[in-house]
Amino acid sequence: MLRSNTHSTAALLMVALMPAFGLASGCEGSVQARPNEQTEQPTKVATDIVASRAMPHYLALTGTLAANQSSQVAADGVGRVQKTFVERGGVVRAGDLLVQLDTRSARLSRSEADAQVGAMRSQQQAAQRDCERASKLLEGGAIGRAEYDRLSAQCSTTGWSSEAAAARAELAAKALGDSAVRAPFSGMVVERFVSVGEYVRPGTTIATLVEVDPLRLQLTVPESEVARVRAGQAVSFEVSAFPGERFAGKVEHLAPSLRQGTRDLVVEAVVRNPEHKLLPGMFALARIETERGDKPVVSAAALRGHGGNARLFAVVDKRLQERMVQLGEREGDVVAIEKGVVTGDRIAQNAAAAELRDGLLVQ
Repeated sequence: MLRSNTHSTAALLMVALMPAFGLASGCEGSVQARPNEQTEQPTKVATDIVASRAMPHYLALTGTLAANQSSQVAADGVGRVQKTFVERGGVVRAGDLLVQLDTRSARLSRSEADAQVGAMRSQQQAAQRDCERASKLLEGGAIGRAEYDRLSAQCSTTGWSSEAAAARAELAAKALGDSAVRAPFSGMVVERFVSVGEYVRPGTTIATLVEVDPLRLQLTVPESEVARVRAGQAVSFEVSAFPGERFAGKVEHLAPSLRQGTRDLVVEAVVRNPEHKLLPGMFALARIETERGDKPVVSAAALRGHGGNARLFAVVDKRLQERMVQLGEREGDVVAIEKGVVTGDRIAQNAAAAELRDGLLVQ
């Protein structure tokens, strides 16, 4: 009877301990499964070391393009406009004909003046021969001193009259030449002011002509920045007509004094414009390279985004760390970094790679 109770008690004890054994065996299975779980593998990422390089510093300015030369071409002759040869926007070379005036009056005046020159030369030659004979007669005593002086004065008068006739002939020739109004320099026609049939006089404006190659970029430099600007510095600029395209020039002219009203200095850069893309009057956003200094630099491929959203991946303790960076100047494929990394930092080469992310374990 006692043995039966002992067996019953043992059976009850086994039943009570079975959940505990099951729990213990489950925990043991969990611990044994951990070594079989897949662990994080490092990703192979090409990296670079941030280098230091001399990069340009720029002074940002605003300015306006102006013609290198501008002229209100005026007539120097008189007459009726016979023919015009240019229109607004036309390209001309130095010496090209702009307007032709009626030459009939000028030609008649030229012919008359030439005839007078011929007549006076004949009279001068005759007077010269008379003077030579009078000199011989005076030596021989055939004429007196008074008669000789009269003949000598006549010779001199004839000579002066001949020179006056020659001068009138030159004036007539000039008047004939002035009937053709020509371009004083190569450029473009802004506006033509006369038409066929109009009568013009000396001083009448014929056309406005501007030289557009080269152009002058007129910049205003604040008083605080005047010491950083000098002749020979490179200038690059953009205009709204050609977004994203940069043009270049060189500082050549500096004003000798500041403008009193605005306390700034006007400087001019000369800009080549062979294709005539740029026009006088265009507003420009420009920058002048003032100096060069060492800056941390990275390849452009190491950057994601641009401007205020530029980012890159730095390698810190074998993991990628995404950083916002402040960009400086760009020179070729290299970009200066003002803030975000320093020289010697390790960064990912290609920020565009799809697998790159913040916190990624790398080799």
